[in-house]
Amino acid sequence: MSVVKNHSYVPEKFHYTFSVKWTAVLGVLSFGILVPTFFIPMQLGSQEHFLSILIATLTSAVIWEGSKFIQALILYWFPWEKSIVKHLVYEILCIFIFSSLGLLIGILTYATWFSSSVHLTVGIVLQNIFVSFLLALLFIAFNEGAFLFAKWKSSLVEQERLRQENLIAKLESLKKQLDPHFLFNSLSVLSGVVYQDPVLADRFITKLAQVYRYVLEHNEEQRVSLHKEIAFVEAYCFLLNVRFLNKVTLKVSASSESLYVLPLSIQLLVENAVKHNQISEHYPLELKIYVSDGWLWVENTIHRKEAEYSTGIGLKNMEARYKYVTGKSLIIEDKGIIFRVGLPLIEE
Repeated sequence: MSVVKNHSYVPEKFHYTFSVKWTAVLGVLSFGILVPTFFIPMQLGSQEHFLSILIATLTSAVIWEGSKFIQALILYWFPWEKSIVKHLVYEILCIFIFSSLGLLIGILTYATWFSSSVHLTVGIVLQNIFVSFLLALLFIAFNEGAFLFAKWKSSLVEQERLRQENLIAKLESLKKQLDPHFLFNSLSVLSGVVYQDPVLADRFITKLAQVYRYVLEHNEEQRVSLHKEIAFVEAYCFLLNVRFLNKVTLKVSASSESLYVLPLSIQLLVENAVKHNQISEHYPLELKIYVSDGWLWVENTIHRKEAEYSTGIGLKNMEARYKYVTGKSLIIEDKGIIFRVGLPLIEE
């Protein structure tokens, strides 16, 4: 059994890389110079002053890179797509705690090894907390802004790609509409029954007209109600049954005026089932259409034709159209004896 599933949401991968950028270098140096100069009382230009700048610069570099690692972890465990509030709260809290500890360790290192005049007091701790909070906010504002800007640019590129794919899919749909062989086969069937069973021939002509009227009326629409699409597919299957002597069974447990699908999408799946499977007394084609968990499923039994080759263009075009309209991909499952495709339903 092989199963292929596509979902609209793809979880973030953990992504962290060490890189040196001029913006980070500028920020680290600025922090390393400004904090000791303005917050630690000492003689400017003295050895103590230069050592404090060195320690502060190293500390800020560790805080910067560690905050990048924390951001990557938070993005992995609490991505924007799931909860913006959780993402921001955990990121601010973790970076704040990390930067506070980093600054305290930096101050203790400097006081222990390089200066006996600097002592850890309540004032310094409160000052450290204030600076840490500002650091967390500045880091998040800078990096999340850059991240969201990159996402925005990526989404624009993706939207343009989907727009082009949708146009191509529409063009292919206009070229094809219904399989040209279907019209030829329908006319051949009609010529065979028109004299043998005039009543059946009359119904056949009515259903054939219904099918092509639907194609002409709805092919250009962005969406169509599930109720109308089901009625169209039932008419289409009536024509198939006349052709295949009632060897095609259709079971429908999905019909709604408030749910929508793309025009001709269900018909294309039925057409593919007819195209790629044997249909005979021994191998009847069973079709099921039903709704489950917000998806419309079109299912068929498998009795593949020998040496049958499929390019998959029809499904690819439909995939592109659904991705463009709904943002969701199709779900395709091949279970060996059953083949089914899940179409994302469109609500009012």
